[in-house]
Amino acid sequence: MPRPLAKLLPVAAALLSLSSSSLGEPSWAQPQWQPLAPAPGSDAASPQGWNPVPPTTDPGLPGASWQPLPPGDPGSSTQPQWAPVPEGDPSLAPPPEASTSASAPASAAEAEAVFAGLLPNRADYLPMLRLGPLPTAWFLDESLAQLSFQQVSPGDGGAAGGSGNQNYGFRADVGLSRALLLSLTYTYADDPLYAAIPSRPSQPANYWNAAGASLRGRLAGGPNWQLAAEGALELFTVGSGCGGTVSCDGPGTPNIFNDSGQLVFTRNWVGALSLPLTWQASRQLQLSLVPAVSFLPDSQGSGQGGAGEFYGTTISLGLGASYRLGNQVQLFASGLLPFGPGTNAFDGDLVYSRVPILTAGANIAVNPRIGLEASITNGFGLSPATAILALPSAPTEPMLNGRFTWNPGAMDSPSPRYTRRQASLALGGLSVNTALTPADGTTQLWLNGDSRGNLFGGAGYSVSNDFQFQIAGGLFNGIEPRNSYVNTFAGNGGLNLRFGGKAMVFRPSKKLPLWAAGRISVGRNEDESSKQGYLFFETMNTWEASPTLAFHLNPKLALNGDGTSWGVGLAANLQLGRRFQLIPEINLVATDLGGDNGSNGSLALRWLASASTTLDVYVSNAAGLYDLGQLLGNDQVRVGARLAFSF
Repeated sequence: MPRPLAKLLPVAAALLSLSSSSLGEPSWAQPQWQPLAPAPGSDAASPQGWNPVPPTTDPGLPGASWQPLPPGDPGSSTQPQWAPVPEGDPSLAPPPEASTSASAPASAAEAEAVFAGLLPNRADYLPMLRLGPLPTAWFLDESLAQLSFQQVSPGDGGAAGGSGNQNYGFRADVGLSRALLLSLTYTYADDPLYAAIPSRPSQPANYWNAAGASLRGRLAGGPNWQLAAEGALELFTVGSGCGGTVSCDGPGTPNIFNDSGQLVFTRNWVGALSLPLTWQASRQLQLSLVPAVSFLPDSQGSGQGGAGEFYGTTISLGLGASYRLGNQVQLFASGLLPFGPGTNAFDGDLVYSRVPILTAGANIAVNPRIGLEASITNGFGLSPATAILALPSAPTEPMLNGRFTWNPGAMDSPSPRYTRRQASLALGGLSVNTALTPADGTTQLWLNGDSRGNLFGGAGYSVSNDFQFQIAGGLFNGIEPRNSYVNTFAGNGGLNLRFGGKAMVFRPSKKLPLWAAGRISVGRNEDESSKQGYLFFETMNTWEASPTLAFHLNPKLALNGDGTSWGVGLAANLQLGRRFQLIPEINLVATDLGGDNGSNGSLALRWLASASTTLDVYVSNAAGLYDLGQLLGNDQVRVGARLAFSF
């Protein structure tokens, strides 16, 4: 079960308040400590944490000690509760292995330090609330929430070209109690249809936006199974003939609902009901059965040139399974089988039909607080009511679905306890990134400009010792040579906005003295002539060869409908005394999408002005320091500076 640090704070607060009380020293002001028993399946020789046990002179509970109650339902992440037990109860005696493996903390501060160094165990990881689009019957406790960010997209741009059809989703799950879960959902898609529509003179643009809420309640359950009911209500906005560079406030393009040649724009109240039944078949295997019904309109365009066919109400049956390979990895698969009377798909000929929605993937927990998920699916809807829908115009096209989850109240990884040198490496590089992430609660701000007119800024916030949220934006300028690829994604003066995150997945060990991390970002060029985006992914590996020298290996790629640009970054960081670092970097680019060989290099001098402020002065022939700019060369050298703050 989760053991967040907040559970230990009341203990410290009680100690401080009691020690400073003017009523005299209470009889239990000097608590004793005993190790928790190890969790099932864990290494019994490793202490799991420490419980405060007050002496037996508490006048309110004479002769009492304290022990945690057993955990609740399967998949629950409930924090421990406490109940008094008689003095001398044999259940309070720690196992011999635990009692001899570590000395008890002498103070609350020492107890907090012990807690901060604990490794998460199986019970600290939250249950899977969904298997792709399929809901399970598990819940969050009222002390926990889960925020998730999601994107689904085909591997290429289809008939529309560019970065292809993309649907973005955000979901907030909040545990109201152990038997009630509230979810808020928002999804957004605004691209031309994926497959060509021969019956229309030009490719219709498509706009989907769903916003709503759902409530899941427990109906029944036992030690290994749970039955729930979930209902959702959403506002589903549909625009056919607008989206992307085509405004929904103008005349638009041809639509798919009638022959008016104008856009159709409607707002629809939609909903869904489901009865998820989840069974814990074994320690590793979970199975789910989910009958459901989706309430969608059966036509669109009435009063806007004529009503045309749409999906309608559909009854479905969902089947799903997940298999846990370890504490941090789960494989999963699900299928939604529609039975009608409505449909859930249409093709390039605008013929509506029913197709199964199939999903298979893996969920990887960086720690109980941070999760990453990747899957292959033909499902395009990301809300409860639209989860049954396939990719518009191409219902069997496989797509990549990526999801990030953040569980704010869950246990974190142990503190990295960086040295001063390592904390400076966690600031990152310039065009070659480092694998170290700033510690939990750290905020970073940076501003970058150069002699060719590039201007960028960004911010990062660490929500875990192993994960940092990132946002950045700015303007590319002065990239030469230029071609259609450069103009689309890095045009002069076009505002580029990027959102993403960096996760540290490995820390140095005796067998492998490396830091390893991964980073992903999404965004697009907001210039009216483009509105095209790309996905950027990179892995970072850092080796501290000595206390003053570190090397970085940084494979990276930019993926979009016009092609994939990829390369490998190599860099070093040499400490020059206490205040300065020399940072040489090179990006070896394997593709030539930018019209030159793409490879580039940079040389920077970093001034560590203080523990929280750094200034980089550099020369570079990279098109820019951020994302795609690292994979584009420049025929003229840039001189620039980067100012960063960390606090």
